[in-house]
Parts: sequence; C-alpha cells; structure tokens
Amino acid sequence: MHEKRKFKEERELYKSIGSRLLERRKELHFTQEKMAELLGVSTGFYGMIERGEKAPSLEKLVVIYEKLGTDITYLLTGDEKDGRITSLLKRCPKEKQYDLEQLMRYAFSLVDMEIVEMDMNE
Repeated sequence: MHEKRKFKEERELYKSIGSRLLERRKELHFTQEKMAELLGVSTGFYGMIERGEKAPSLEKLVVIYEKLGTDITYLLTGDEKDGRITSLLKRCPKEKQYDLEQLMRYAFSLVDMEIVEMDMNE
C-alpha cells in the first residue's frame, strides 16, 4: 500500500514539473523539438517529461537553469524565489556573500518574515 502511495506522489510531482516546463517553453516560444535539442534528449523523451511520464535528471535540471534561466526551485516546487535577492547575492563578492546572507536573515527575522533557504553555491 505504501509503495502505491509513493508511486502516486511521484507521478504527481512529475506532472507538476512537466506542466511548469511546458509553461516555460511556451513563454520562450520554443517547440518541443527545440527544448529536446537544448536538453540533449529525443523529442519523444522530452514529450514524456512534459506529460509527467518521466522526470528530467539532475544534470538536465542544471541545463534548464543555465540555458533557460529557469529557477530549479520553481520547477520542482512551484515556489518562486525573490529574484532581486538572488541577483544581489550574485553581485556580491564571494568572500562577502556569507556576511550578506547573515545580515539578510537577521533583517528578515526582525520583520517576522519566513526565510526561504538560499543556495549560496550558485
């Protein structure tokens, strides 16, 4: 019974990812063929990803981020990060990024905001 539920949850996740990828493809005015070419997969396999039958590998998620500018967090969860914060962190010198992140966490806690974990290794 547990396996059946896990399979169903996995399928729903794949469908959500596929739906968001389809949305992004349409925003970019790309065909499935163009997306498949960018990801280095067959058009048929890419179609399966959009339909939620398959999931992109971690390697392909990185390609989606790098070549399409699509936030992986959004693709996986549907939650959008604040792009201004990410942009600010990227412009900050590497040796100061940790300090800036800590200051931001402190400032957010002062206004009682929920903090989204930020990946500082981007």
